[in-house]
Amino acid sequence: MRVFYALPFLNLFSVCLTQDINNAVASGTVSQIPSALPTPVDPSWRHNRTRQRKHVHDFFKLFGWLRHNDTIKDHDFPAAIRRIQRILHEPETGEYDEKMEVVMSRPRCGTIQPFNATDARMPDGGTLRKRYVLWGPKWNSATVTYRFLNYTSDIAADLQRETLRKAFAQWNQYLPISIVPASDNIPRADIHVRFMTMGPDEPAYAFTNMIADGLTMSSGLINITFNDYYTWADDRLFSFTALHEIGHALGLSHSKVEDAVMWPYFEGIVRPMHPDDKAAIHSLYGWKEPRWNRIDMNTATKNIAQVSSFADSPSALDGLYQLRSTGQVLFYSSSGTWVTVDNNRDTVQISGAGGNLYQRHADGSIYRYSGSGTQWQYIGAPSDNVADIVAASDQIYQRRKDGWIARWTGSGTQWTTIEQPRSSKQIAVTDNRTIWNLLTTGDLVRSEWPYGVGWTVVDINSANTQIAVGGDEFYKLEGSKVVWLDTSIYMWVIIENAGSVYIYAAGDYLYSRHYDGSTWRYTGTPMVWEMLDNSQNIASVIGDRSGNVWELKGGGDILRLVS
Repeated sequence: MRVFYALPFLNLFSVCLTQDINNAVASGTVSQIPSALPTPVDPSWRHNRTRQRKHVHDFFKLFGWLRHNDTIKDHDFPAAIRRIQRILHEPETGEYDEKMEVVMSRPRCGTIQPFNATDARMPDGGTLRKRYVLWGPKWNSATVTYRFLNYTSDIAADLQRETLRKAFAQWNQYLPISIVPASDNIPRADIHVRFMTMGPDEPAYAFTNMIADGLTMSSGLINITFNDYYTWADDRLFSFTALHEIGHALGLSHSKVEDAVMWPYFEGIVRPMHPDDKAAIHSLYGWKEPRWNRIDMNTATKNIAQVSSFADSPSALDGLYQLRSTGQVLFYSSSGTWVTVDNNRDTVQISGAGGNLYQRHADGSIYRYSGSGTQWQYIGAPSDNVADIVAASDQIYQRRKDGWIARWTGSGTQWTTIEQPRSSKQIAVTDNRTIWNLLTTGDLVRSEWPYGVGWTVVDINSANTQIAVGGDEFYKLEGSKVVWLDTSIYMWVIIENAGSVYIYAAGDYLYSRHYDGSTWRYTGTPMVWEMLDNSQNIASVIGDRSGNVWELKGGGDILRLVS
């Protein structure tokens, strides 16, 4: 059951710097694919019922909700539209709208999903319990082969081969099987790749035929076909389309998560592998084993932190760091070794984001890593008023014991203060620099960049115990429930109610640690999570924006999720 909370006070109360919350209540970023840039929507759709019906029917076929040659009856059409609006996180009006037209006018995958009786029978108003859909059959051999039958003239053949190899490799890193090019001396491959011109009226970029014998894919009969009417000179478009179609060739159907690789419509944005895609492939094939790899074991390890850039270009400082009780700070290098970047016994905290790493000393002084050896820049003067530091977006903040928040100006040791109406328990900052502030009372306030208009009361709830942000998404831990703020409709949505005690977010990824010690990753569907580990001795779990995950065990061991 999908549960919504009304979101009181959002955008209703701006709290002056000196006002208290009770008084306020009383007064009542991705790359575009050049060859697939969005085009203006023809306004004639509003009066073109034939076009609207075709789009709705195509959408239903892409998810296997219609039998062959079936049509949606006129009296069922509003319910069908509401079902699509639910997936698109729109108000469920039952009226075909511009958002639906924009999405369904885009070029799409041409793979028509087999009829899924279970998914198709979902009653109107019900919950979408799973966003990913499994076709059913899979490859049962340890090695799967593929081969080009022909090539497009838009790209050099060697680049096409390399692009496809990389696309297969992205899926392969989550699979306990291997996918490799077929040998020249073998007459047939398991999966064939070809180009075929489908004409100007075909909106599909590509399609994959899904042929199986019972529960096993039919070797040699799985074809990924690219529409050569499109220009494939942009290898990024080719790469992403290949990534999507390979998912079909492995047994996945279309996802109902717009950010997932297996979403059927191509909006001109290169989408990375989503937790929904990973949950789907693990559900079908299982995990690589061992699932976790130990990368360090030291009883002096105090905590771990990661730095990942939110811009398109990664930073040289991106990666995993650990702080030991001795004050030593170490970086996990690409060669698999730990490199010391500081060794000061006064260091009590490290925090990183936006390509920067910071540390706080016991006296409250703050430093930024220079990126060279063990050299650090002094940016914050000693103060017993500093409770902790939080690196987020491209900024560094300090939370003070007197209830104020401060932000480094980027110059010397100068900080700009932001007055806080009550004592702060935790702050979290989005990519767009919005500060979310959990107060000691459990109440939530926020301040938007450039922080000149005070704080807005968002939630008054003593049950709130923790907050987290991933990109610009906001989450809170309310008792043992994980709650997400759906900003499209300004509602609180319970997305987990299974005994969570800690949440952590990075980019599109959200993790939950339960009271029994198990670690879970959110798939993007309320109440649907994938278990990553069921160990009993996990001290903390963190991740980066690319989906890499690390655990710190109670004894000081650091483990990395392999797949």
